[in-house]
Amino acid sequence: RTNPPPAPLGRVQYPSSRFRAYTTLGVVRLSLPDNWRELSEQGSVWYAPDGGYGSANGQNVFTHGVNVGIAQANSRDLQQATNDFLNGLQQGNGNLRSRSGYQRAYVAGRNALSIGLSNTNEATGQPEVVNVVTTQLRNGELLYIIMVAPESDYSNYQGTFQNVLRSVPLND
Repeated sequence: RTNPPPAPLGRVQYPSSRFRAYTTLGVVRLSLPDNWRELSEQGSVWYAPDGGYGSANGQNVFTHGVNVGIAQANSRDLQQATNDFLNGLQQGNGNLRSRSGYQRAYVAGRNALSIGLSNTNEATGQPEVVNVVTTQLRNGELLYIIMVAPESDYSNYQGTFQNVLRSVPLND
């Protein structure tokens, strides 16, 4: 395992228009820009461009990218399971705030929820947009896809994030 680079500052590669398919966590396939790296972290996987991740205060830090993971859900109700998941995220990060309410979404033809959050990145101090999309797997677990980019750069990543979401078929 290589050490992550120092805190992400400086130039971040723009997403390539060429996509590559990844299979992650055994059930999720998704297409991501072919210039992004795959970085595993405690039960989830990050995909990020060079310059969009590093470490600060002993933690991995991401300024740009997509995080995919599966969380245990205490409810078969998608909104309740998502509330529980978001509460856990907010406990770990006091800067995370809702920008909007839930919006209906679809992942692989399944009902999903999408919510926009704002955050201050702990490494850069810059405001960022954090979009969280959740859906439930057949076994009741919660699949989450978190898309992160600085507020100032978000418009350059929005199309890529939408393409990633559209690319997901599930084989659970």
